[in-house]
Amino acid sequence: MLDLSSYDCYRLLDVLPYYVTIQDQELRIVWSNKAHRRDFGPAKQKTCRQLYKIHDSKCVDCIAKKTFEDGEAHSKEMQLTVKKGDRVSVIAYSSPLLDEVNKLAGVIVTSVNITSIKEMQKQLILVGQTVAGMAHSIKNIMMGLDGGIYIVNSGIKGNDQKEIKDGWDIVLLNFDKLSHIVKDILYCSREREPNFGLIHPNMVATEVYNLFKDLASRYSIEIRVDLDSTLKEAVVDPEGLHTVLTNLVTNAMDACKMDLWKDTHLVEIRTRNGFDGSTIIEVADNGVGIDKDLKNHVFEDLFTSKGDKGTGLGLMVTQKIMREHGGSITFRSRPSQGTTFVVTFPQRNLPGGES
Repeated sequence: MLDLSSYDCYRLLDVLPYYVTIQDQELRIVWSNKAHRRDFGPAKQKTCRQLYKIHDSKCVDCIAKKTFEDGEAHSKEMQLTVKKGDRVSVIAYSSPLLDEVNKLAGVIVTSVNITSIKEMQKQLILVGQTVAGMAHSIKNIMMGLDGGIYIVNSGIKGNDQKEIKDGWDIVLLNFDKLSHIVKDILYCSREREPNFGLIHPNMVATEVYNLFKDLASRYSIEIRVDLDSTLKEAVVDPEGLHTVLTNLVTNAMDACKMDLWKDTHLVEIRTRNGFDGSTIIEVADNGVGIDKDLKNHVFEDLFTSKGDKGTGLGLMVTQKIMREHGGSITFRSRPSQGTTFVVTFPQRNLPGGES
């Protein structure tokens, strides 16, 4: 039988798999267990705000401070920064630590890492949102295909070549939309190693321009390119770059189509060299822009500003590709004036060492 009398409380707390700290009335950490020291480093005499890199504005509901004030236990879900720089989600519990005369001497805080649970929860939500969004989008596309097929059949019966062509154009347009959705689903559903090669980004930008110029003209949208003639060749996955630009141009055109107040609309693809050898590509539009309330949510998974007309997959795929390249994506936007997305591909060498 295990004799616990030979174990002091610190030795017991030290072997627990979750984080345990003891804090004094100045909220300084006076002791932490092994799991906490492993993930956050030495903590003694640091406040939790210093150790976890918590901004003052996010420390209003400090559970340790509440326990010192009322002597009661408290709990809170929060995000902490470990010593490697990663963010982890925890549920923290604070409890009063009494001395031998029953006076509040400190607070013991126990935190359970729930990062994996939060990720699983997030993925389940994403699956549900994706399925619902895909079903709605595919339903709309099928309705478009039905309409196009009806017009084609009507033209065949009446031997009307113009009607056949108009109907066939509708079929091709909706087939292209369906192909785009399937491609995005496949891109999100698998881990993919970029197929890096030495390419000229201006050529890919021109390909995307040629792909969209006829479609843009149907909606009275001007699309043009402003390509830096001094842009250097870059080590990039050409398929990934093409997908990034295709998704951003599609979003830009949608923003223009949603804008009912301007007489003319413009989408522009711009390229330039970065100061550090990177390749910078911008896709700008003068469409509806992004509302202030939505700006902080743009890079959340499956974000869309198109209501039930969008799935959010395009931007999700774009972010995934940029992460695969070690690059970045940012944006600037003003409501009713337009949006500019900026993607930056870092300078890199080919696997063999050639740059």
